[in-house]
Amino acid sequence: MKTFRLIRSQASDAEYNMALDKRIFCRYLEEGVPVLRIYGWQFPSMTYGISQKPEEHIDLNKCQRDGVQVSQRITGGGVLFHNHEITYSLVCAKEDIGEERKVFVSYRNICSFLMHFYESLGLNVSFALEAVGFKNRSQPHELCSASHEKYDIVIGSRKIGGNAQKRVRQAIFQHGSIPLSIDWDFLRRYVYSLPDNISLLATALGEELAVLPEKQILEQKLIDAFAYTYGVGFIEEK
Repeated sequence: MKTFRLIRSQASDAEYNMALDKRIFCRYLEEGVPVLRIYGWQFPSMTYGISQKPEEHIDLNKCQRDGVQVSQRITGGGVLFHNHEITYSLVCAKEDIGEERKVFVSYRNICSFLMHFYESLGLNVSFALEAVGFKNRSQPHELCSASHEKYDIVIGSRKIGGNAQKRVRQAIFQHGSIPLSIDWDFLRRYVYSLPDNISLLATALGEELAVLPEKQILEQKLIDAFAYTYGVGFIEEK
């Protein structure tokens, strides 16, 4: 059985969260020990992809005035809002999660633990490319929640969460969010191009479950889903 380090971080500010993800990735390149990290956010925050110019998509002055934190990720993808959610990051080798070396990227495989997590809550989830009408909704967007890519996870026709990757040789780093609730009216104050129909494009656990379990219970279910999917054990690290 493969062993991962498990890090359960306390809720932290955006700069710290992104810096720690970067450090975990760099440490893996030095030591080769895979890691799963579970964390949260002290303040409403936005992260943006490595190739984005945040000022083109986010009102940075208003964010600074209102205490909404903004930080760059080491991964690509669009602007992602973080607040009431569970966030994870993982770093490992392709073989740690059963990904074939000859396959460049298998999003279906690396996101399968998320599918098992949602299914453990009784939700009917699928990848976006398998959902009815995907071709009509398939579109890139500078805001992650409004973008529908092939291996985004959807409930019905609405996307839940978002994931982004960085790869170096055989090392995989991925992080992503599982929203418990999203206040679109709040977010609309700070981003320039939030679609008017965003509530039809994206969802959160609180909208899909009759009763939302406590966050600690959900975090453990996510950890259990990861262990089950890839057949790994954990050594917990502070």
